[in-house]
Amino acid sequence: MTPTVQQDTLWTKSFVFMCLSNFMMCFAFYLLMPTLPFYLLEVFHTSKGMVGLVLSCYTIAVLAIRPFSGFLADTFSRKPMYIIAYFLFVAIFVGYLLAGVLTMFIAFRTLHGLAFGAVSTSGNTLVIDVMPASRRGEGLGYYGATNNLAMAFGPMVGLFLQNTGSFDIIFYMAILFGCIGLFFTFFVKAPKKIPQEHQALSLDRFILLKGIPAAIS
Repeated sequence: MTPTVQQDTLWTKSFVFMCLSNFMMCFAFYLLMPTLPFYLLEVFHTSKGMVGLVLSCYTIAVLAIRPFSGFLADTFSRKPMYIIAYFLFVAIFVGYLLAGVLTMFIAFRTLHGLAFGAVSTSGNTLVIDVMPASRRGEGLGYYGATNNLAMAFGPMVGLFLQNTGSFDIIFYMAILFGCIGLFFTFFVKAPKKIPQEHQALSLDRFILLKGIPAAIS
């Protein structure tokens, strides 16, 4: 009885640290969400149309990288990939502070989208590995709730910081929360992955080429 209970335990240290790291990452992300348009307007004096373009670069980059990050997560060790992607996600916040011209900011924003797509995809796969199969539905619910919790408080805190301080403080806070989340990732104990034969990366892994004519018609 005891081994079964132990095997089905959801709230292991690894799962808790995965939830904490995901919350910190999402919180850092949502700190910027309501404040970036104001930052672009006040610092770079951009038009509202350009603000929309800059923000859309992030989303497009996220969508573009996810199929490839999913392939990498299935092919290589997930924890190292998660840590590397998480580090890049946090490091690019520094790039925002260094961006002196709009084109450089757009470049960092696009790279940030790539990093976020990679870290979120690898995190979703890694958290499944650290939870028991019998409680994956419940576990994914709790894991997803950390994103919702960050969504509830992140924008509010971001706007508060904007009204009481400067935009730089928001970036520094995002870096701080990101570093805390990155620190938590090192305490996640991922199960050993069964070695698999590395398959070549090809277009038909993501798109059913034979189905394109049917889709067009």
